[in-house]
Amino acid sequence: MKLHISIPIIILIFLATFSAFAQERMHFDFEVDDEGWKIPDWAYYQNDHKGLSTEISSEEASSGNSSIKVECDFPGNIWAAVVVERLKDINLSGFETISADVYLPKKGPRGLLQARIVFVGGEGWHWIEMREPVPLKRGKWVTVKASLKTQETEEGEQSDWTGRRQKRLSLNIHDIRKIIIRIEYDAAPPYRIGSRYKGPIYIDNIIIE
Repeated sequence: MKLHISIPIIILIFLATFSAFAQERMHFDFEVDDEGWKIPDWAYYQNDHKGLSTEISSEEASSGNSSIKVECDFPGNIWAAVVVERLKDINLSGFETISADVYLPKKGPRGLLQARIVFVGGEGWHWIEMREPVPLKRGKWVTVKASLKTQETEEGEQSDWTGRRQKRLSLNIHDIRKIIIRIEYDAAPPYRIGSRYKGPIYIDNIIIE
């Protein structure tokens, strides 16, 4: 006896199967709390890390009504950074992009502040950084975005991320331990220095999809 299955039923079966494997979009918009994003304890003891505190603020937002306000104290005459991280094991296999919005107030320094996303992954807790940082603009929200897709070539892995051998994104994407938003004051004395900036930077609308 032949079994006849209509095309609509086949489509429904396919969609149900696909949705079972589809990855759920992650969105951190900080409307209620920090959702686990904090300045890590270790950063307070690093001479080149200048984050002072974080709090949820309604002063600026790129999505909804609030964001994470990060108080910074960049001296301006050395390379320095502020990191805000989410410490949680997560499998990002199957996701395609990650992005975060960052706002520098109008009183911020011109030209030397930039942001990038960093992963810490694998049993070795490897640091895997965005290959190219995104410059911040005074008085504007800037989206920091990178692809999670990788491509293997004869020269090695091609992607938006740095990392050789065990530090490649493709080898650690299933075992991410931390996601970090890092704000960098890219001073390089004596030729590239700027003014001190003691004030806030805002982070909002972190999306993984």
